[in-house]
Amino acid sequence: MKLSAEEKAQRAEQRAIIRKAHTAALKENAERSQKPVKSITITIEWKKSRTWGMNPNANAQVEYKDGTYDTGSASASGCGYDKESTVIADIFNQFLSYKLYDKSLPEKWLKVTNRYKPEENHPYGLYLPGEYRGRYNGGVGTSCYYDIARFIGGRFEHVAGGKTFDVYRYTDGNN
Repeated sequence: MKLSAEEKAQRAEQRAIIRKAHTAALKENAERSQKPVKSITITIEWKKSRTWGMNPNANAQVEYKDGTYDTGSASASGCGYDKESTVIADIFNQFLSYKLYDKSLPEKWLKVTNRYKPEENHPYGLYLPGEYRGRYNGGVGTSCYYDIARFIGGRFEHVAGGKTFDVYRYTDGNN
């Protein structure tokens, strides 16, 4: 039995949908099973680019609750958006995505902030699972990460800074 061109296209489309769903499920499973983080120190070094001005290159030192350590990095270039919050978001997405799957976070946030509107159930710069895919958003301003850290049960602080560097620390409050 020979398939028509229309049937071949339909089957190819079905296979693509299945592959996409499988890939999304694998990614979600990897995020949910991340190791719990105790603290992250993010060191941002600003480097001059002839085209894009100063660009951040971030390095992260991560301490897990089980006593092990890891490192990560992120960089951003271009213009017209907040590059610093973009590299911070990349680091948070690498190591703290598992936190976004706690379904009790929005309710706790509403109590802490005394906000009672469902659309304010999380801070700006954050997508919870179910809205697109749960992730920390870049380009929103570094100041948003103080509330985002509070929302996920931690503390975000600016530790040091200079003309060409900044150091931030995220510390988990659920130690």
